[in-house]
Amino acid sequence: MRVPFEWLKEFVDIKAAPTEVGHKLTMIGLEVEAIEHVNDDYIFEVNVTPNRPDCLSIIGIARRTGL
Repeated sequence: MRVPFEWLKEFVDIKAAPTEVGHKLTMIGLEVEAIEHVNDDYIFEVNVTPNRPDCLSIIGIARRTGL
């Protein structure tokens, strides 16, 4: 799943850098395969593991970042 950093920021007040957010997503059990810089935004390539069905949407991922 491709997750734009700007979309996450619409749902959660994020003050951390994109690399820090990628690390946080990895720590909660998601697989962040890559972080791309595209047109003034960062795009996370996230694999949702079978034990995290709560993260199958942008809102679900934003809730779990806890930043």
